[in-house]
Amino acid sequence: MKVAFFIWALRAAGAERVLSILANEWAQKGWEVIVLTMEDHQVEPFYPLARSIELRPLHLLKDSSSFLSAIWNNIKRVWILRQAIKEVQPDVLISFIDKANALAILATRGLGIPVIISERTDPSRRSLGRPWGRIRDLAYPRADLIVFQSQGVLDWFPSRVRARGVVIPNPVPPPPPRSRETPRKGSGLCIVSLGRLSPVKGFDVLVTAFAKATARVPHWRLDVWGEGPERKPLEQMVSALGMAGQIQFRGITDRPFDILRGADLFVLPSRAEGFPNALVEAMACGLPVISTRFGGAAMDIIVDGSNGLLVPPGEPQALADALVRLMVDPHERARLGERAPEVVERFSTKRVLAMWEHAVGQVIASGR
Repeated sequence: MKVAFFIWALRAAGAERVLSILANEWAQKGWEVIVLTMEDHQVEPFYPLARSIELRPLHLLKDSSSFLSAIWNNIKRVWILRQAIKEVQPDVLISFIDKANALAILATRGLGIPVIISERTDPSRRSLGRPWGRIRDLAYPRADLIVFQSQGVLDWFPSRVRARGVVIPNPVPPPPPRSRETPRKGSGLCIVSLGRLSPVKGFDVLVTAFAKATARVPHWRLDVWGEGPERKPLEQMVSALGMAGQIQFRGITDRPFDILRGADLFVLPSRAEGFPNALVEAMACGLPVISTRFGGAAMDIIVDGSNGLLVPPGEPQALADALVRLMVDPHERARLGERAPEVVERFSTKRVLAMWEHAVGQVIASGR
């Protein structure tokens, strides 16, 4: 079996994490795996890939200075991607993330190569903008199979897309053995959140909510792990609230499980998500969690009040109330944390891998 993946880049994000898991598992099975990216040179992937996996950067990340240059750049991207796919001749092409999905479908027209695309967010809450949204609407029905992370997202699309859809959640590997070192610093009780520092992740809401909560329950601190364009505005916000001593932005980590094991509570404040790896990894570590009802798979992952708490997105007061509820009650934190690790079995790598392999086999057998 020869499988080619296509993705914008191999950075520290959820889709990239899932791609690396699938690629490594299939390479271990002896499948030939190629990963095509838009990157300009062979950047070391954030999530390691097996040595047998071929990584091909296509040098397609040129910025567009105008609408016309954007059209020309995307025509060029489709052409170069098409040539790369023709050269690789995979049994199946698997694309991740909406814009890359659209390019993959356009690039493979008439090649006779089955295409599986994977929608990685909730488009009902996160717009692509009019041009890309229109391209997506035209391209998606031409995929051989579309993988969604939740039934809710699949149901948002029109019938011609739903007819080609299947729901496959993200895999949740069991936490690795504890390392001798833990990066936890300081004293007191710690809330942790992980994610890219961008508006959709809702860290501005978390900062406001934490400030409200600590006015009622002091002696807690908040560690936010991740990088992104909102770091400076968030740091300014923290300073203006007088919270610099209690809220720290720690940067990117390649040891998320060590971070999570050093925490007392995990919060996901996102305005929109598909299937957030950070949330299920925190639950796998036995942490009590608070998450927004971010759309997508929120209610597939969390049963409110049973294995975590759910709050409306974008509402600092609701999040602050949930924080206080758990900050003041160690028994409630222990109860939720005890039930959280069942996600490892429910979304096990073995189970999710079998779903992906069934999808691949189905598409190839269909002969589309």
